[in-house]
Amino acid sequence: MTRCSCSSPTTSARAPRPEWLDHARTPAARIAITHWLSAHPQDDPPAPGGRTPEPRPEAAPLAPAIDSLLPRSTENAVVDLPDATVRLAGCCTPVPPDAVTGFSVRGGVVTVHREECPAAVRMRARGREPVGVRWLAAGDCRVTLVAESFGRPRLLADLTEAIATAGAAVVSATVEPPSEQRVRHTYTLQLPDAAGLPALMRAMREVPGVYDVSRAQRPATA
Repeated sequence: MTRCSCSSPTTSARAPRPEWLDHARTPAARIAITHWLSAHPQDDPPAPGGRTPEPRPEAAPLAPAIDSLLPRSTENAVVDLPDATVRLAGCCTPVPPDAVTGFSVRGGVVTVHREECPAAVRMRARGREPVGVRWLAAGDCRVTLVAESFGRPRLLADLTEAIATAGAAVVSATVEPPSEQRVRHTYTLQLPDAAGLPALMRAMREVPGVYDVSRAQRPATA
């Protein structure tokens, strides 16, 4: 599997620089570089002659587009267990108004899964006691979607454009090698409002070559 992400380099010489964006050939590369740069603010390069550069004014707060890539809290999900910490499961990425259930794990944490999530089904089958969960409000959310498509030029560019037009921010993108002329794209996206998820999925399905878009169901434990 080819993952479109930037790992932290071992030396600053190998770290992505803003000028790399001018030479990136694919949208996936630009997404990865932008995500890395937003997570690793860089110091000013040395001034000519080795002089220390003048200090710069304090940076302004992160722009909304970059701030949306940061981890979000889960205060919109409430569990029927006092003082428990709520964590949304990464295997099924539940969002309002999904039907959900929770399971207690170590450290006083309750992991919230979609009702039909295979991990939740397995835990119920093993006799794990579920914890009641309810949504307080829709709000912003993070979700993982899988797009099944026929391979063609500019497919990745068209998909990322449809995602951006729908108002979602790409947190990560993975493109699997083609198999029998079919390609699977997996996107983790940040939405400003969970109510916009159905419209986002419809917009992605309307991209030529895409024949299905679904919520991700990755194997995982609580």
